Amino acid sequence: MKKQLSILGIYREEKYSNRAIDADKAILDEVFNCLKNYTDYSLSLTKIHPEDIGTKVLYFNYDLVFSMAQEENILAYLDILESRGAVVINSANSIRNCFRKKLSEILSDEIFSYPLFISLKVDQVLLKTFDSANGYWVKRGDYHAMIDEDVVHIKNVDELGPVLENFKSRGVSDVILQESLDGELFKFYGIRDCYFNLRYIGKTSTSRYHNSLGNSDIIFDYERLEKLVHRAAQILGLDYFGGDCVISTSGQMHFIDFNDWPSFRTCKTSAAPIMASYAIRKLNNEAEIVSDYI
Repeated sequence: MKKQLSILGIYREEKYSNRAIDADKAILDEVFNCLKNYTDYSLSLTKIHPEDIGTKVLYFNYDLVFSMAQEENILAYLDILESRGAVVINSANSIRNCFRKKLSEILSDEIFSYPLFISLKVDQVLLKTFDSANGYWVKRGDYHAMIDEDVVHIKNVDELGPVLENFKSRGVSDVILQESLDGELFKFYGIRDCYFNLRYIGKTSTSRYHNSLGNSDIIFDYERLEKLVHRAAQILGLDYFGGDCVISTSGQMHFIDFNDWPSFRTCKTSAAPIMASYAIRKLNNEAEIVSDYI
């Protein structure tokens, strides 16, 4: 008789899917559709929305958990499920590592060429900062952007006051002030050590969503970028990930963002089977490690 694998999938909270609600749901659905192709075990599949999770999740034993959620109460559930032996993708700790302030601290390692930044309280008086020829980005310091106003470009620090007031009025207490870089913007998607997809977005601008066509053929070390992306994912603890990088005219590569489990919207068809295969392989590897100690 085939063993049954109990698998749980948790969708992302809609408030954290800025402009990507349907795409975020679609990638989790597609991964679930692919799972049966990579194991002979029978599968018991459950997918839930975060608001429906409740404590009932804790009454079930899961072998494998996929989570796109962000709220701390859900992450606490993931910690418990993982402590019970479930393989969790992405782990709660890796998701926490991608909260903006923590992410910035981790990526500030010189090898990732992360833009200069400082952390600020929204009611803090700015006494000193760094020069940035292309202005600054002001970003909420906890989660990634929930609405467009969570990432704002300013030309100089004289424009900072009203922006901080706006964050404060929305209950955001911490932000980062980050150097704005000039160059070509690329978006990447990855699966730890086994998949990398790079897409050209356009010339950097002061808008997050309106980039003009620049030089998509800019010369840079593609293989080094791929290695750095996977190295960052390893440090962050991520299995599925994505992010953004800026390539300067000299070919220097700057990571400017890293996300736990993005929508993979432009490469879902190629990524989902590998995501499913990776998860089953990780589950099997974890089972082998446990059996070695029994």
